[in-house]
Amino acid sequence: MTHGDVCVEDEGYLWVMQGEVDAAVQSRHEDHLLQLSRAAERRIVIDLSDVTFMDSGGLRLLYHAADGSPQPPLLRGVPERIRDLLDLSGVISLFSLEEQQEAGALPTAQAGS
Repeated sequence: MTHGDVCVEDEGYLWVMQGEVDAAVQSRHEDHLLQLSRAAERRIVIDLSDVTFMDSGGLRLLYHAADGSPQPPLLRGVPERIRDLLDLSGVISLFSLEEQQEAGALPTAQAGS
């Protein structure tokens, strides 16, 4: 069984989520993350690169970041299934999504090339 976790770095402004971010992860980290988001004076960055699964508990943690911080949180490394979950849940507009290039993908063609 894969377990999830949230590691907080950069004095509370970088949240690195890993594995299965579910209700169990929410119950372990919610109070701390809520305090961090309410005290935030700049944008919170949330790295989702290593998230394999997220349910409503994980969405709630993301929502706390959006609700408490002064700027929309930046989501980094968002897997397609998590992007779909945010979209279907109607909360994707609360976040800024860092656009990343797929590994091995060619750069976007420039006009006139």
